[in-house]
Amino acid sequence: MKRLAAGLLTLAIAAGLNVPVHAAPTIRPLPSNGEAAGEITSATALNYSDGSRSQLFSLQLAAGQAVSLKLDGPLNGTLAVFHRDMLVGRTECGCGEGAQLSVRADKAGPYLIAVSGADARAFGPFHLTATPIVAYDGKPLAAGQRITDWLVGDRQTYTLQVDAPGLYTVSLESDAFDTRLELSGNGVTLEDDDGGNGTDSRLVAPLQPGRYTLTANAFSRNGGAFYLGVERAEFPEGLVFEDGSALPLEGLASSFVGADQTRSFVFSLPERRRVQFDASSGDIDPFLTLQGADFTLTDDDGGGAVNARLSQVLDPGEYNVSVRSVNGRGGIFQLATSTAPAPDGPTRPVLVPGRETSGQLIAGSRSLYTLEVPRKGHYVISMTGSNGLDGMITLMRDGEEVASQDDSDTSLDPQLEIELDAGRYVLMAHSFDPYAAGTYRLLVRRR
Repeated sequence: MKRLAAGLLTLAIAAGLNVPVHAAPTIRPLPSNGEAAGEITSATALNYSDGSRSQLFSLQLAAGQAVSLKLDGPLNGTLAVFHRDMLVGRTECGCGEGAQLSVRADKAGPYLIAVSGADARAFGPFHLTATPIVAYDGKPLAAGQRITDWLVGDRQTYTLQVDAPGLYTVSLESDAFDTRLELSGNGVTLEDDDGGNGTDSRLVAPLQPGRYTLTANAFSRNGGAFYLGVERAEFPEGLVFEDGSALPLEGLASSFVGADQTRSFVFSLPERRRVQFDASSGDIDPFLTLQGADFTLTDDDGGGAVNARLSQVLDPGEYNVSVRSVNGRGGIFQLATSTAPAPDGPTRPVLVPGRETSGQLIAGSRSLYTLEVPRKGHYVISMTGSNGLDGMITLMRDGEEVASQDDSDTSLDPQLEIELDAGRYVLMAHSFDPYAAGTYRLLVRRR
């Protein structure tokens, strides 16, 4: 029995000698203004929590010193920084586009940087760069400047000196927090949350010479490094800043609109024509509105991409055309007008209750009708499309929408039931799809 026990002990020791022993991972030095390269492989130290693998670097920092760490290369990786076994900061995820992390040392000493694969399947070479963050010197900002600073608390203010009129773009960027940017002074008050990339902020505004105040804010309590930049561009020739400017019958107008503003124009039409309005921009997502005496037409993306388009047969008269931004940004836009001969027939056929009317929807256009309601009552307005036309009806009075209906309970054909007062209305037959076309039938009946 003793021999058996001794034999088992010897076997256990021998087996133990064959168990692989993982040596402590190597920690390589990283200068505060330097770089290092590495590669995550199957031989790299394993994280037994999630199966990812990490390489370690040591960064020596003085108290109050701040650095920006950037991870590039094929590796889908993350960054984490520790001081005396305490987590100082880390990137939220490995998103396949590199990682960036800013760190400020509360205490002097070595800081441990871990470059890890985003998950157990992440391998590949990487490039790690450390760049010192030089704090803002407190001087007024000017066009062409981009400063780096560290947000302590939830807001910090800066002075912007404008020496020449122009179109100014102010950007607030951070990988550490969700930014919010404010600009005020000389009658200007603007703010922006996510007008830049991701959660970054961006303001575009025409500014006159003077001093302005910029405020960098954080939505969360997290502080961290950020970048504040100012750029200036000359005003394009003929840029319109005032409401009520006249639109050419054929031609182009350029204007600026703020993130929460609307720019309006006057369009005068001497004779009955088909008129097309195109609003386009590289800065904003334009929303286009055309108002007549008793109707209002709108469009968001009917001009392709995020551009807007309205095409309509109009009677002679004066119209209001306006553009606003719907992507939370301000910027320059172009508004083009063009006309063509109108087709024969009335601009707005009259709908008679109880009598069915046929019509054809042209891609990019809307069909307008005049509806005379003889007496107050409950009415049913139906639109029946052919060949799968997904119709929509909108009822207006004095230029204001009264009601709208897309689909009925049982089909794509709209059926609007509504209580109406006696009087004149405008009925618009159209489609949720601005490119839809096809024939349809309209019927208004009193219940």
